[in-house]
Amino acid sequence: MRKKKSKKSIDNKRNISSDIDLGNLGLEPPKIYRQQSNQQRNRDVFAKENKKTQANNLTRSEKRALETKKRKKKNSLRKFIIWITLILSFTAIGTVLSLTVFFSISTISVSGSKIYKDDEILSHCTIDTGENLFLADTQKAAQSLTKNLPYIYNAKIERKLPATIKITVTDAKVAYSIKNKDKTYILLDDNFKVLEHSAKKSKGIKILKADAKTVNPGSQVEFKNETTGECLNKLSAAIKEENFKEITSIYSLNINDNYVVYDNRIKFKLGNCNHLSDKIYQALAACEKLNASSPNVKGTMTVNNDKQIYFTEE
Repeated sequence: MRKKKSKKSIDNKRNISSDIDLGNLGLEPPKIYRQQSNQQRNRDVFAKENKKTQANNLTRSEKRALETKKRKKKNSLRKFIIWITLILSFTAIGTVLSLTVFFSISTISVSGSKIYKDDEILSHCTIDTGENLFLADTQKAAQSLTKNLPYIYNAKIERKLPATIKITVTDAKVAYSIKNKDKTYILLDDNFKVLEHSAKKSKGIKILKADAKTVNPGSQVEFKNETTGECLNKLSAAIKEENFKEITSIYSLNINDNYVVYDNRIKFKLGNCNHLSDKIYQALAACEKLNASSPNVKGTMTVNNDKQIYFTEE
């Protein structure tokens, strides 16, 4: 037979369980959500009923004033929406008109060129009268002018209200020349853009020992040897940046063998293309001292990266 648990032991267990702290076990006591939601619902119902009661207790004049206030608020909102709609509509109409009817180009002016006539420049401009002033592609027009008219170095195109396009041209100058096999010359500007491909006389600084692969007036020259072309471009950039006027010719044999010729008589052996401006400055300073004692001397001046200069007379 099973032994019945004594009343005393049952009471002890109840006391032990009641002494357990739920917080120590990581548990929270249950929240009475239903009671809170019922209280909130009762508050909302009471507020609505109270509002209805207040509305029913209003006098006729008070009710009329309340209705007038509501009507004014609706009318104000309606007017605001109408004004916004009108503003947006007028803006859209104005934009369409300005791009179609208004600001039509009536005048294209040209100035600055001493090589090309205005009519010749206008004939190669991609902008025409009648186009919209703001839709005209000025960048494309400038590129067309510098490509089709090689002696245009730069074309600045501006919009002038209400209906004018102003083109200001800067003429290109010959900076370099390359001798062709038929003893004619390729003339280039300081960016190596081809100005002429068969000129009778050379102008500017001569580029020696270089063969051109592609020669199209209005486009940059391309050399058969790409490495040579890169070195020549670096030499040209150094000369342009520092404005070395005493240089009469340049050439490049390879990436580590680059030359500049001073006054058609002294060859600067510069080595690689690093620090070209500094090397040329050092060589020119040495030439000034050399000219003081021997103004017509010819030879080769070697300039190394260690800033040492050696001169070998011919």
